[in-house]
Amino acid sequence: MRSRRVLVLAALLAAACEVEHEAERGAPVEAIVPGLETAAAAAETVCDQVRGAGAVAAEAEAPEVRDARAALAEAEARRTLAAQQVERLTALARGAVAPRKELEAARAEETSAAAAAARARHVLAVFGPGAGGTSLAPDETWLMANVVQSDLAAVAAGAEARFVPDAFPGRAFAARVDAAPAYVDPATRLAPVRVRVRDPGRVLRPGMTGAVAIEVGTPRPAITVPAAAVVYDGPQPVVFVEEGPGRYVPHPVRLGVARDGKIEIAIGVAAGGRVVTTGAASLLSATRLPVGAEAD
Repeated sequence: MRSRRVLVLAALLAAACEVEHEAERGAPVEAIVPGLETAAAAAETVCDQVRGAGAVAAEAEAPEVRDARAALAEAEARRTLAAQQVERLTALARGAVAPRKELEAARAEETSAAAAAARARHVLAVFGPGAGGTSLAPDETWLMANVVQSDLAAVAAGAEARFVPDAFPGRAFAARVDAAPAYVDPATRLAPVRVRVRDPGRVLRPGMTGAVAIEVGTPRPAITVPAAAVVYDGPQPVVFVEEGPGRYVPHPVRLGVARDGKIEIAIGVAAGGRVVTTGAASLLSATRLPVGAEAD
């Protein structure tokens, strides 16, 4: 008899553990949540994004580009002056007025100045043919964004972008890439990207920092849900899907692009499915309650 009671007790414990595990694996939640709201998962077209940090700039040139342009101007001026000196001393040498030694020194300076100008021209060319940028529209301002070098090849001129300044959290400014990144800063290992930002209200100021998102690649179909529908069970993002009146099933999901208050669901939800928005966090808490706790 004693061994039979032990076996029965073990079976009951195993059944209780199985019920608990089923709840953890995503059993339907039938909790009463005041004010619960749902929305349909939508089929939309999205692009992948490259993210980075940016700062509003007073001019189109990055400091290193400006320095390279100044170095080229200085080298060209030195070369021109040296050429003029050679020409003058050559004329004087014909009349035996200028010593041969001065003429040779002037020619050496001209050669050195020409080499310096060639080096400066090469450095400036590295920054791309449009390093200085074109003129801005009346409602635009410059932004210098920085992306990691592994994303450099994906960013193209003309790509749509968004800028969310730290000074105006939650407010996104439409932007467009003016020129693809042409180099990587050896100090930061980041690639500068020149961006035009639409600022009709003229509220952006030089030096303002913020987050930049640049669209890259070919547009593709995707499933999106409101950002409020995504909650986190530890590190795992979860969306509650309505599978009947008052029945909500937690679906682990893999997230994609986030934009305009919506998040792409790469895996986990089908188009048209009703997902919980308001009240999703409360449902997540209900899944963590011990079995029978709601009745208490």
